Amino acid sequence: MTIQRNQPWGTAATLSEGAPIARSNAELRRLITCQRAADRPPSPIGVTGGDLWRVVGAPAGGAERLRSEFARTAPIDLIEVVADEVVRWACAHAIARNSWWRGPAIAAMSAELAGKFRLAPAAHPNDGRLHVLTTGIDQPALGLAQRVLARRRLRSGAHLPHPAITMRRLVTAEFRFGRPLGLWLDGERVGRCRELTVSIRPDAAVIVF
Repeated sequence: MTIQRNQPWGTAATLSEGAPIARSNAELRRLITCQRAADRPPSPIGVTGGDLWRVVGAPAGGAERLRSEFARTAPIDLIEVVADEVVRWACAHAIARNSWWRGPAIAAMSAELAGKFRLAPAAHPNDGRLHVLTTGIDQPALGLAQRVLARRRLRSGAHLPHPAITMRRLVTAEFRFGRPLGLWLDGERVGRCRELTVSIRPDAAVIVF
């Protein structure tokens, strides 16, 4: 069940012995992909690094914390990404672009952070919505000077609102590009695509932090 307004998120629970632990975005995405391929109910994955770990407060203690009285568990939403008919998964963000400095860009966020940037300040990893930011798709693309300024503001999330950046809360979004854009999932480049569909899948995984 996705988080409700003004309600606490997660409960006290420890990670069982032998359960997997992700220390980065890439590790978490690979573990999630394996779980989805097995078509079984999600089993808890410990997180000690990466963007979701930072979103939950970057708790110190590493693997020892996950098996201590301080550990918590919570469901998270996943992003189902269909790029040129190939299905992939992302845990925090899917970004399509060729350059940060020119041309169109799309960021589909299920959490607020993408690396050092706070792209979607209002996003929560279990709110059942994608926070989709676009420029150069259904509006003029940001100019170079505007991008330099926006990049400076990305760390704090102060790049929004902006007339050349559209932000929408959606369940599904579809895009078709005149020429292929590079595709990054949780910070890892996975290829290029001309057609892209991103959809939120609520409560599709479970983390311990």
